[in-house]
Amino acid sequence: METRVIDNSTVERLLAREEDCEELVQELLVGETEIEEEYERILSDCTTCGMSERDLWQTLALYRKAGVVSEKGTYPLELGDGYGEKLRQRVLTLIGKLPHESLDEFRGLVAFTSSFLKRVEFVCDLVVYLFAEREKGLEREEADRRIYMEFFVQKLMWELEMIRQIGDEKSLRELDGEYVGWLADRILDGEVLI
Repeated sequence: METRVIDNSTVERLLAREEDCEELVQELLVGETEIEEEYERILSDCTTCGMSERDLWQTLALYRKAGVVSEKGTYPLELGDGYGEKLRQRVLTLIGKLPHESLDEFRGLVAFTSSFLKRVEFVCDLVVYLFAEREKGLEREEADRRIYMEFFVQKLMWELEMIRQIGDEKSLRELDGEYVGWLADRILDGEVLI
C-alpha cells in the first residue's frame, strides 16, 4: 500500500478551497445572488472550488441539512477512472489500425454516442429538476417517490427502443443524424423536452 505524505501547503490549499466553497454555498442559499444573472460566475466559482455543477447541487443539499460542505462517501463513484481510462487509451491506439473503409462508420458511432451522452445527461438533470420542483415547500409525507425512477426508466427505455429501430434501418454513419432528427421531431411535437 502506497503512503502519501501531505505537506502543510497542500493542507492549507485544501482548507482554503473548502472555505471558498462554503462561502459560495452560503451565498447561494441566503439568496444574495440572482442566480439567473450570475449563472456563469457561479459556474466559474464551482470550477475554482473544484466541483462540478452536480457536485454543487449535492453540496447545497448537504449544507442545508447538516451545515457542512463535504461529507465522506456522499459523492458518486467516478466511473471514468481506472478501467474507463485504460479503455479510452486503447481506443486511441486502435483508431490508427481501423480499415480506411470503416472510419466513417467509426466517426458516426462516436458522434451518436456523444449526442446520446448529452441527451442522457439532460434526462438526468430533468429528473432531478422534477423532484426539486415538485417537492419544494412540501412537508415530508409518504408520497410515492418511485415515480421519479419510473419516469427516468420509461423515458430512457422509449428512447433506447427508438435507437434500436433506427440502428436496424441505418448505418452507423447515419445513426447520429437520424437520432438527432428523431429527437427534433419529438421536441417539435411536444413529446419530449429539449
